[in-house]
Amino acid sequence: MIVATLGVLVHFVDPTPAAGATVLVAAVAALGMGNLLGEARPWRMPLIPLVLPALAAVSIVGIARLVEPGPWLGAVFLAGWAAVTWVAGLELAPAAADTDAAAAAMSAATFAAPSPAVRLRPRRRAEFDLAQIVAEPIETGPEVPPHPRPVAVRATSLGLAFVAFTAIGGLVPGGLAGAGGPLSGPAFAATVALDVLVGGFVGYRIASISCTSRFDRIVRVLAVGQYAVPVGVAGALLRALALPRLFGPALLTLVAYVVTVVRESPEPVLYNRRLLQEAAVLGLAGALAVVWGLLVR
Repeated sequence: MIVATLGVLVHFVDPTPAAGATVLVAAVAALGMGNLLGEARPWRMPLIPLVLPALAAVSIVGIARLVEPGPWLGAVFLAGWAAVTWVAGLELAPAAADTDAAAAAMSAATFAAPSPAVRLRPRRRAEFDLAQIVAEPIETGPEVPPHPRPVAVRATSLGLAFVAFTAIGGLVPGGLAGAGGPLSGPAFAATVALDVLVGGFVGYRIASISCTSRFDRIVRVLAVGQYAVPVGVAGALLRALALPRLFGPALLTLVAYVVTVVRESPEPVLYNRRLLQEAAVLGLAGALAVVWGLLVR
């Protein structure tokens, strides 16, 4: 309720300080989520479950700045409240899934597991001034528990991506892909930069579904670039085409989905016939949507 209220109130803030207010609302959402996870120290909070609440908060601010005061602003408040509540419940699901059966399975796996991995390093012995080999255990546990609802996380991430791409029009005046209004150079750069940030955050959260170990952090960081680059290029092209209203956010979400299915392909893309067929159909649908948008414009 606090996040939704603050997000709607940013509607009445001037454009210049609105950027700082948006960052503060996103920080409130992330810190509140960390507190629900049982960690009150910001520097110790896991990043993975904080991404979607922060993205939902930014979406509330952007959508609230797109609508007129009155009933529509009240609808944004209710929808934002529901969205933040859903995302928070989704990110708390791993803790709720810790049942007796899961604990028993974990205990059995622990007894059946081999000895923990160790790292060898030299240590100098003071009495002989010689190096001594010391074995240190390596912490290999997951950074966060595996999520029991990966499909829900993917669907929520892509849904929030669509809303966030739309909300950019409220954060940057005229920045909504396809608003049709002229954009200055800085405004165009800010619009593309926000597209890149949204794509990167969504990619980080989706990649975290299958990469929860501490040693997988580099995989999640690479996923940010794998999502951000195609989304940024597509965002620049779509804003230059000035397609009508929601065409741009829908096509950017389509790009994020295609990147997801390509990254999660169980076999090489060129040998995955089903994936190639799906990509061809989605590419054709995207091309038809661009042609339709140009005709409507």
